Amino acid sequence: MSRSTVQEVSEKSHFHWSLDRYHAAIEAGIFTKNDKVELLFGKLVSISPIGVQHGKVVNKISRLLFGRFPAQDYTIGIQNPITLANDSEPEPDIYLAKGPLEDYDHHPYPADLLLVVEVADSTLQRDRTIKLATYAVAEIEEYWIVNVYAEKIERYTGPTAEGQYGTKETFRTGDTFASLHPGDFAVADLVI
Repeated sequence: MSRSTVQEVSEKSHFHWSLDRYHAAIEAGIFTKNDKVELLFGKLVSISPIGVQHGKVVNKISRLLFGRFPAQDYTIGIQNPITLANDSEPEPDIYLAKGPLEDYDHHPYPADLLLVVEVADSTLQRDRTIKLATYAVAEIEEYWIVNVYAEKIERYTGPTAEGQYGTKETFRTGDTFASLHPGDFAVADLVI
């Protein structure tokens, strides 16, 4: 096949997965824990393997959140799915949701979520584009990208239906910032 033919084939539209069809495939055992995929805008997208630094940052932020937010009032998800109306079921690195885990008989919906966090090393471009658009369209109020190697936080608020956020703020080591719901954070407490 010529290069142009390969490009043409790759640009063709793909099979669209609805949330219902995706959930049915999971229930039927078609996808297992070994299938590292998430659903974004009706397309199956592979999930990158977790590097050492990435894992350390996820663990550090998780410990901080678990220390601040009691389990009887909040649910903290670590690399677990959230269900969005736009045929998306991403698996953010961390989320903070209202209410205890026992109240959920489903993955959290946008109205449940106070914060969604992606920890970015090799995934920075995806987290700034398709993941950002997925969360903005779903009206996730606050989205952070924790840039592992640059040791900074990108904080997005004010989601729009066009798949953008109205406000982007960047914080570096030494900075402290106020989250919409979870309170004040020092960047040094969130990065390695």
